[in-house]
Amino acid sequence: MSTPGDVTQRWAGALMDGLAGAGLRRVVLSPGSRSTPLTLAALRHPDLTPRVVIDERSAAFHALGLAKAEGRPAAVIATSGSAVANWFPAVVEADMGRVPLILLSADRPPELQDCGANQTMDQIGLFGPHVRAFHPLPPAEADIGWLAPLAARVMAATLQPMPGPVHVNVPLREPLVPTAGTGSAVSGPVPPQRLSARARPSSETLETLERVIGGGRGAIVCGTEDLGADGRAAVLLLAERLRVPVFADGLSGLRFDARAGAAVLAHPDEVARGAPPADWVLRLGGAPVSKALSTWLQTARGRPQVVVCASPRVADPEGTATHVLHADPAEVCRDLKGSPAPECWLRDVVAMDGVAANAAEAICAEDAPFEGNVLRRLVRGLPSGTPLVLGNSLPVRACDWLAGRVPGGPRPFGNRGVSGIDGTLSTAFGIVSALGPGVVVAGDLTFLHDLGGLALGRDLPLAILLLDNGGGGIFDHLPQAGLPEFEQGWLTPPALDAITAARAFGLSAETVATTDEAVAAVRAALDRPAASVIRLPIDRAESLRRFRSFFATRPAPIRPPGSPAS
Repeated sequence: MSTPGDVTQRWAGALMDGLAGAGLRRVVLSPGSRSTPLTLAALRHPDLTPRVVIDERSAAFHALGLAKAEGRPAAVIATSGSAVANWFPAVVEADMGRVPLILLSADRPPELQDCGANQTMDQIGLFGPHVRAFHPLPPAEADIGWLAPLAARVMAATLQPMPGPVHVNVPLREPLVPTAGTGSAVSGPVPPQRLSARARPSSETLETLERVIGGGRGAIVCGTEDLGADGRAAVLLLAERLRVPVFADGLSGLRFDARAGAAVLAHPDEVARGAPPADWVLRLGGAPVSKALSTWLQTARGRPQVVVCASPRVADPEGTATHVLHADPAEVCRDLKGSPAPECWLRDVVAMDGVAANAAEAICAEDAPFEGNVLRRLVRGLPSGTPLVLGNSLPVRACDWLAGRVPGGPRPFGNRGVSGIDGTLSTAFGIVSALGPGVVVAGDLTFLHDLGGLALGRDLPLAILLLDNGGGGIFDHLPQAGLPEFEQGWLTPPALDAITAARAFGLSAETVATTDEAVAAVRAALDRPAASVIRLPIDRAESLRRFRSFFATRPAPIRPPGSPAS
């Protein structure tokens, strides 16, 4: 005869089996008592790959990394109370970064709510508007037939119409452990298989678009989102047909695509600082990191700017879009025709880019390490396709500013949904868990912020390149640097021995002195079965001087059409 614990276990098993049947493969678990039935169901399911991560905050970012790398939902399971609240930073990043996550939170049953019961809080709607859907389940019951269709809806909601997190709150009554021999096998229905299709623009839409951007000195701007191999190929072919430059963010992957030619600018931020406004702009893949590129888009206000996005959320922080098209960017680029730009336009922009590339090479040739020459040499020294996670603040900007264009380079990743520094290491561990050996470049504050994430590194091959510039080096580039309270309130150098900390987690750790030593140490670390920390001290004043020297380089401006030669 089944005990209440057996009923609960079969119910939890039916939920997990439904999710697995709908396509779930990865589950990240944090130990807890109330979540025992869900944890057991995940551990015992033959189609699920579980990983136990003690810290719920790190666990959620780890699942985020898995989902980013594989392009499919990953699930997290945690016990009730503050454990669930620790997911919040990763949930917000998944929401704004459009990453599919399934949040399975254990909860106390209704009779233990609002009565002072231990480890109990109101978890209903905890994540508010940051989830695509919320499902408050009832306590376990014998009828499990409805759980598979629910699981299919949960999986579908993480992907369409806009990828993101879905929260399923699961109240569980004691006993939480089933009797011996009770498995998680279920006889519920097979969940319906959800089929996806790309949103392709109609012929009428394409005709309108071709009139809007017909001829003239146009440009394609690609933001931080990964367009995928098909999307990148379609962008490159469109740029070739229309004879226009591509201003591609470093995280877009276009500058590291094996097919990238001169039309994909190596230094779009620097070109944007001096190029005249384009006659029209086609914008894909979200907003770029570059503030200079954002400013350049604003100089073209009133001219046609078409934002193409596959999801309902429109990336137009400048407010300069004249047209918005909800469609798959790859399909739009493949089907779009239009008249090519004057030959001189692409030639002149590429010439500006060449001046910037020469300046970048010169400023990065000096031996003293700074973020710019580290990223420039690193992307050239990694095996093709190596996952490269760029920490927020200065590393991601240094890559955008100075890494250049490296066909056949690494595969870049970053958390640009809300652009926080938290969870960077845990995200990177999720990415290498899915894709194999990789690199994360992080500043010292980013490293400190996710120190607990190092616990994931005992069996994951991640090279952690720690750029130690003594605090918040990004603020040297901002107006706050002029304040008398700058060091106290913004620079905040961490009082942490990173090498000792890494070794406390059982990881290999070393300090290197030069950029070349750092790149060589990263290459060596990729061959190890566990994570390694490579600390590279950077002089903040020298770094700022080098960046400013690069930005002071200005190629000759492009003359407007019809102007006399000087």
